[in-house]
Formats: sequence, C-alpha cells, structure tokens
Amino acid sequence: MSFQATRDDEDISRVWRDFKRTGDEALRNALVERYHYLVKVIANRIAARLPRSIDVQDLRSAGVFGLIRAIENFDTTRGTRFESYCATRVHGAILDELRAQDFVPRLVRNRADVYTTAFAALRTKLDREPSTHELALHLGLPAEEVEALRRDSNLTTVYTLSREDEGHEETTQARKIDVLVDRDSDVPFDELVTRDLAGSLSNHLTKVERTVVALYYHDGLTMKEIGIVLGISESRVCQIHTKLLRKLKAHLEGIVRGDGRPTAPATAAAAPAAAPAARAES
Repeated sequence: MSFQATRDDEDISRVWRDFKRTGDEALRNALVERYHYLVKVIANRIAARLPRSIDVQDLRSAGVFGLIRAIENFDTTRGTRFESYCATRVHGAILDELRAQDFVPRLVRNRADVYTTAFAALRTKLDREPSTHELALHLGLPAEEVEALRRDSNLTTVYTLSREDEGHEETTQARKIDVLVDRDSDVPFDELVTRDLAGSLSNHLTKVERTVVALYYHDGLTMKEIGIVLGISESRVCQIHTKLLRKLKAHLEGIVRGDGRPTAPATAAAAPAAAPAARAES
C-alpha cells in the first residue's frame, strides 16, 4: 500500500470519527462525495437490466438518498467495511424507488413473472412458441388462468413513442411517434393510385360489364339478382363476369410488364387473325 493511500485512509477515518461525534453536515457531505462512486456503479448495474426508457439519473438520485442514510446509520465501532454496508442500502433505495414509480401492482407483476418464466422455458425446450394448452400443463393451471396470466404480462410492458431512435446515426433523429402508421387515416397518394387504376380498368369494360361489377362487388347482389335487374339470364351474367375478369387480368398483366398494353385473351387474339383470311376469301 502506498504512502498516499495510507494517508487517505487515515484522513477518511478521522472524518468518520468527527462526523459520528459531532454530526456535522459538512462532514457528512464530504463522506457523500467520497463514496458517491458506489452509487454510480450500482445504478449503472441496475439500469443495464431495465428498459432504456428508465433514466439512470433517476436511479442515481435515489441511490444518493440511500447513501446518506447509510452514512448516518453506519456504526464505525463494529469493524465492518462501509462499502459492503453501503452497497446493500443503496441497492435497496434504488429498488424502492423503482417500486414506487411502478404503475403495475406487485401482485400483477409477480403473476406476469410466472407467465414469462414458463413461456421462456417452454420456448427453449420446444424451439417454438408454446401454446396455451402446453403452458397450462407446464404450470398445472387451467387454460383460463393461463390466459389471465398472459393478459397480466401484457399490462407490465410499456413502450415509449416519444423517445428518439438511439440507433440512428444521423444528427436529425426521428421519434417512433413520428413514423407510426395510422391505419385509419387517408393517404392521398394511395387514393390517387386507386382512382387512376379504377379509371384505367373501367375504360376497358363495357357499360354492361361495369354494371355487373358494381352490382356484384359493391352492392353485393347475386348473379341471379343481377340477371333480374338487367333482364338477362343468370348464366349470361356468369359469362359476362368471366369475360370481364379475363379482360381485367390481361390489362393488369400489361401494366405489370410496363408496356401499358393489355394481353389479349386467346379467344380475342384469334379474331384479328381470322379477319384478313375472311377478306382474302371475299
């Protein structure tokens, strides 16, 4: 042990003796500064096992109060190391603060721990996510009780939407709430694409075919009911429906290829070829 270390130990021992004799606040603050590194170490160790939404500074603040109580209650005559005594008190103070801030009752969190532990064990054993029945057999509980445990485990999880993405390398970081998809909102671009596509498809259908599409897909009428509305037979409606589906499929295939030209059905392609032959015979 170096001379400087020995002298530091003698100085801190003298501070302890004077503080215990007088209770002077300045001496207590000197001891807090001397052992504050323990608070940082313990708080960082606990924060490593917690969600990133927990601020380590809050844990350190709670740990400082634990350190102050440890200094005030420490008995220097017992010959124990203050670091060992202090570590337990600081650790306990941080855990007490976490429990006080927890919005989930302790019983619910304990039930959630039972479910998550069983779920993790079975997932490791089966190499897949276990079913409710398998969890019930593993825990020896009814399936309804396992479902209740699952719901409790969901209550203990909170996701922050306002925290910046820590993995983002750019200086302008996006919050999760800024990129959250709203399934109920209207997207102008999607509406524009849908309208253009509907117009393109509609131009390739006759008036009767467009009427069949509207009555069948929009109004929900059956083929028989459509036939009554149009004054034609049900079989004729089915033929019109089959034909328009072929036309739409061919048109979409042309759009996908990028040439903008629809692929004509085989029956339709034969007609142009037959026309020159007919003219030649005439």
